[in-house]
Amino acid sequence: MKITKELISSADDQNIYLVSITNDNNFSVTFSNFGGYIHQVLIPYENNLEITEDVILGYENPLGCITDRSFFNVITGRVCNRMKDAEFILNNEKYKLNNNNGNNHLHGGSTGFNKRLWTINSIEENKDEVTVLMSYLSKHLEEKYPGNLSCTTEYKFNNNNEFSICYSATTDRDTIVNITNHNYWNFHGHNDHYGKILNHSVQIYGKDVCEVESDLIPSGNLINVANTKYDFIESNPISKELIDQGGIDINYAVNNEKEMKPVGRVWSHLTGMGVQYSSDQPGLQFYTG
Repeated sequence: MKITKELISSADDQNIYLVSITNDNNFSVTFSNFGGYIHQVLIPYENNLEITEDVILGYENPLGCITDRSFFNVITGRVCNRMKDAEFILNNEKYKLNNNNGNNHLHGGSTGFNKRLWTINSIEENKDEVTVLMSYLSKHLEEKYPGNLSCTTEYKFNNNNEFSICYSATTDRDTIVNITNHNYWNFHGHNDHYGKILNHSVQIYGKDVCEVESDLIPSGNLINVANTKYDFIESNPISKELIDQGGIDINYAVNNEKEMKPVGRVWSHLTGMGVQYSSDQPGLQFYTG
């Protein structure tokens, strides 16, 4: 396996690096320690391993993530997704957070984990796998969350073409935390087949979705996907009708066992490229952009 680590900016005393890992099958992942931004995922064609497609959306210049407001391919936290009225109650105390999505709080606030410089603690390589460990200390009342939260993110890539992400966090007082990844995929790639996400198929192993209000805040109820546009229990193509109706941005209940298991997959009919997701978390967010 091949590893490179390049310093791409040192502005404001922030050393931003771009790390690239290429495995023995010519699959590669490139990412930054600024917000954990994943800049590039290259997959080779099955009939010609020398020709690859970049199947993730992002910026031509990796430093574009600094001013990004769409959460392209980053670490989102302290808490991903939306909190109604930018507040929560913990131990009978109400905490008012910064609102950055109308009156609501989205993906950790205006300066969430996607806007923080993570420290690259280590890059470890063995014969078939590379592991990069990054850390960040979110201080007490950052974005108005309680507690000093010590966070680690582990990016791991191997010769089975598996890219795994593992988050962990410890705190010195009661708080809330729910960190995730926010990748934008298009498996048509950036070359001859580049286009909208039509001609993709999706399968999600979840029979229920979280009912949401008009501002995409969960109501607390689950809705069975049968006979709705959310039904991807069997693989279904993304249709023009679905996109014309506003697409999808909703959370699926996929795992109540707290064990790692497959939760969904998506692939392009044009390139044959795709991904299968596995998770030990209860929910999977499907967003068509």
